Amino acid sequence: MASRSDAIIVADDERLPNPEPGTSRPQRGPRRDYSYPDFESMVVNDDAADTAPSRKRKRTETEESSTLDRVFKKLRRALDHDIQQLRQSNIELREDIRLERNRRQKTQEEFSHLRKLDCKICYMQPDRWVALLCGHMFCKSCADDVFCKSCADDLATPKICPMCRVTYTGYVECKPFAG
Repeated sequence: MASRSDAIIVADDERLPNPEPGTSRPQRGPRRDYSYPDFESMVVNDDAADTAPSRKRKRTETEESSTLDRVFKKLRRALDHDIQQLRQSNIELREDIRLERNRRQKTQEEFSHLRKLDCKICYMQPDRWVALLCGHMFCKSCADDVFCKSCADDLATPKICPMCRVTYTGYVECKPFAG
């Protein structure tokens, strides 16, 4: 913090004393009198004309304005009701969109997980696949192991799929693909 002795005072920044103490603005001349004292006596003020009722029929603005007010209030209520319904519909649609996005994201995650092909026996991602007639896919080495273990007895004996236990007699080799 700076102390009082550290402050630098510049002479240009100081206020000059006012010529008249207590006033900050220069004095103006006397105010002008715009009244017409000579002509005021010639003007006749007719108070009797003001007290007599006029013969013209006055409009009842209150009835017209109240009718208009009622119509506008009725329209305003109808519009407010429509606006409220639209806002509620908007909220419901936004909620539907949010739910649809969540469902789509879950589906995409499941699809990306399913696209990643793993052998259900060894859990590896092989280059060469075989498809059994039931539709399950395994890597070639696992299918050969399963097929050869069960074919040791007899080649004509149907084999059993390790996933769904459906009998099969052979498999189809798949060409390598990007998985």
